[in-house]
Amino acid sequence: MPQNDFENWEKQELIDEIEQLRNRKRFGIVWEDKPEDVVEQCKRELPVLNEVAKREISTNVNSPINLLIEGDNFHALSVLNYTHRGKVDVIYIDPPYNTGAKDWKYNNHYVDENDAYRHSKWLSMMYNRLKIARKLLKKNGVLIITIDDYELPRITMLMDDMGATSLGRVCVNIKPEGRRQSKYIMEAHEYVLFFSWGTPTMRGLDIDFGLDFPEKDDVSPFRWEGFMRRDAGREDRGSAYWYPFYVDNEMNISLTKSKGFQEVLPINTKGIERVWLWDKDRADANLSELKAKKTRKRIAIYYKRRKEGRVKPTSFWHGSLYNANAYGTRVLTSILPDVSFDYPKSVHSVRDAIDLFLPDDGIALDYFAGSGTTGHAILLLNKNDNGKRTFILCTNNENNIATEVCYPRIQKVIKGYIKGKKSISGLEGNLKYFRTAFVSARPTDKNRVELTRKATEMLCLREQTFSLLEQNDSFKIFHNEEKYLGIIYDQMAIPDFKKAIINFELPVSVYIFSLSDDTFVEEFQDMNNEITLSPIPEAILRVYRRIFK
Repeated sequence: MPQNDFENWEKQELIDEIEQLRNRKRFGIVWEDKPEDVVEQCKRELPVLNEVAKREISTNVNSPINLLIEGDNFHALSVLNYTHRGKVDVIYIDPPYNTGAKDWKYNNHYVDENDAYRHSKWLSMMYNRLKIARKLLKKNGVLIITIDDYELPRITMLMDDMGATSLGRVCVNIKPEGRRQSKYIMEAHEYVLFFSWGTPTMRGLDIDFGLDFPEKDDVSPFRWEGFMRRDAGREDRGSAYWYPFYVDNEMNISLTKSKGFQEVLPINTKGIERVWLWDKDRADANLSELKAKKTRKRIAIYYKRRKEGRVKPTSFWHGSLYNANAYGTRVLTSILPDVSFDYPKSVHSVRDAIDLFLPDDGIALDYFAGSGTTGHAILLLNKNDNGKRTFILCTNNENNIATEVCYPRIQKVIKGYIKGKKSISGLEGNLKYFRTAFVSARPTDKNRVELTRKATEMLCLREQTFSLLEQNDSFKIFHNEEKYLGIIYDQMAIPDFKKAIINFELPVSVYIFSLSDDTFVEEFQDMNNEITLSPIPEAILRVYRRIFK
């Protein structure tokens, strides 16, 4: 938890804080909180979104719409807390690694290895965003964080302090030759951490995670692996998994005892009784999937581990597809030859991490979007299985990263591009581009009116309804295939609005400006439409009050 500026505290305040920490838990993480300008700004100004219509991409009207938000990710996350609260399946982030190499800024100043508050600033930055980002996840949603050794201990403690459950940690071999700038041991890896505040279900996957499947039969590629379990004994699994195979001198294998065949039981080289991977009935039905091999000390049984149908990944991912240079830097360069971007992720490592928990119609959020690798990965997944996954990317525009790297990459991946003399087909998809903007936070009627007017894009996002059907100074009507969205800026226009929607057969979500949080139920009692009424801007302000208190 962040520690406030205790140098300015009274003695009793310090005593009370220490007592609270003592009573809360014995172990935890405490750091000196360094106020962050972009967070403090929200006490004076409230974030909203403005659409940049000229950057809209549309290639398939039947495909869902992806989002790219340009602006500080704290402000973007604040808006999303109203539009997407509890709707996101997976959050994937690749935050600054805080190596001390001036690779990120805090309050517009680069943080380097000489900054005595380097770790506190990093923790404050991460905590400010994680505490509001987690509200976007569904009940069983998953947070994925990539990190290296510099901040691994602190992010692990922070997530524990926030009550998240670790689903596991993966070590990815991203640079097989190692980092030559390393002083001693050349690091060749980074980590992918999986967390949740629920109980997510892992998808069945066809991912090899760097494993080699060198052989192939009429069914699929496969590899031979030991059939005896090393992690379970006879007493654990019972007699169903404890049975003999019979093997002759030619290594023919049977489950029936015959003359000239040697009995083989699941006993390891230390004489410990183990069990087989399958029960006897399954082994009998799949005997062609098994083979016997004579080793120096014994006869071992092997089975065909097939590439299809993997359910659980290992904690070590290796292989050429995870090489960050080959499938990160070079892939980006092939798409944007004139762009320089440091350390983009392998699109395959991002794809495989996300695919573990993201449904084929799910929403993925990346609020450290960088070069847009996460969006690229989602488009690849959809192309592979005709999925309806969508992404939300958030990035600032420092060094024009949003306008000259992230957006152009997504645009070319969707529409296609030229690589040398070769034409690369687009993956198709739709995108809307937004920028963060602000409205004064002073609680005046004028500012409430302005917030309502500027919340149009937020309401369209919340309802996923973007096609404008009708508009005037007093109200706007949007629609999609499933419903209509009405936004009434002047309650005096309710009668005209009712006439405009009188013949609508689909449900209508109606947002009405109200200074008093009135839902105007009585005004719509004579309507036969299926109507949902919501007052604004109070609903938005309630969300912001929780975040910015």
